[in-house]
Amino acid sequence: SILRFCRCWRVVHTKCKPKLTLPCDFGRLQRTIIPPYCVTTRKPGNRNQRMAVIDKIEIPTDIEKWRPIMVIVNPKSGSGAGKQLLRNFRAHLHPAQVVDVLKSNISASLRWIDEHPEVDVRILIAGGDGTICSALDQIDTLSRRIPVAVLPLGTGNDLSRWLKWGKKCGGDIDVIKLMEDIQEAEVTLVDRWTIDAESQKKLGVRLQSNKTLSMTNYVSVGVDACVTLGMQNTRESIPRAMSSRLLNKFLFFTFGTKDVFERVCKGLNERIDLYLDDVHINLPDIEGLIFLNIPYWGAGVKPWATYNASHRQECDDETIEVFAVTSSFHIAQMQIGLASPLCIGQAKHAKLVFKGNHSFPMQSDGEAWVNSAGTVLISHKCKTAMLRKAEKQSTGCGMFF
Repeated sequence: SILRFCRCWRVVHTKCKPKLTLPCDFGRLQRTIIPPYCVTTRKPGNRNQRMAVIDKIEIPTDIEKWRPIMVIVNPKSGSGAGKQLLRNFRAHLHPAQVVDVLKSNISASLRWIDEHPEVDVRILIAGGDGTICSALDQIDTLSRRIPVAVLPLGTGNDLSRWLKWGKKCGGDIDVIKLMEDIQEAEVTLVDRWTIDAESQKKLGVRLQSNKTLSMTNYVSVGVDACVTLGMQNTRESIPRAMSSRLLNKFLFFTFGTKDVFERVCKGLNERIDLYLDDVHINLPDIEGLIFLNIPYWGAGVKPWATYNASHRQECDDETIEVFAVTSSFHIAQMQIGLASPLCIGQAKHAKLVFKGNHSFPMQSDGEAWVNSAGTVLISHKCKTAMLRKAEKQSTGCGMFF
């Protein structure tokens, strides 16, 4: 019979095992794993934290260029792929390196990074757009910028497309190859934005509680948010056992087709006022308005690439791009390359004013809601360090491009 070591993943025959005298060098994961003899863990005081967190850590003297990678996973993402990924990561790394967002508090799990500034560390987030945005909010509170890689488990995955990690990934990933890719990845800065949705008051009472959230990819109002909201509400009513990527695609097609006939966001331009850098913008006849921070939108569309080269898009210039769509059919045409967006302009900050008592669906990084009459402010929040995969490398996780 044979034995497989749980950290270096080498294989040895049982008769040969007594001949092994050297301690485990962790194999290809040497630079990535936190050796058990270098770390102490503790039980956190937080009720929501069921897993042990890192208390103290020392840099191993026997490993060159050591740079551990913390992994944040949402096991609910990817229709089961997240749960498989969680098991896969735990089979390769120190348990304290792998954070289950359902059982652990992200902030508590990463607190040691501030307490040990001498340790060079990178972070991987595996999940959908909502998981990535929530984790980045916690990472932004750290006293130093920690480079972050993303593993796509959601439906849009536009951020991971841009950072070259692919458009989707299964749970049967080659963890060792992925960790090597993250170690060699390039650091790039990305703007993040604050969305302040302030509801209108009627007789001294707000029609809706105010909403403040962060945005990395894009925020929109109108037809694309309407489709996202319909999908979101339907998925919440379906048992998770029936959830799948194929079902998500079917729901997107269903609600997109439905809006072609209903056109509930028709005349959006007459019901909102748009201000870019405090300048009022006259809008054409549209059904959707999108504020874009990264090159990709709508599961792979590159809206700003078709615009004038003098208005080049950069992801770290504290400037947001604004474009519009005329219908859900227009969105479908853009996704197959038969139409271009209506490019409105660029701005350092933006404001939306909802006229009268109109309410419209909005969405930010895949999370949708119905926004009542009031004002929405979009302003720059911070810059986050993200990791872009080197061009010649592959994660070997069954991604399709």
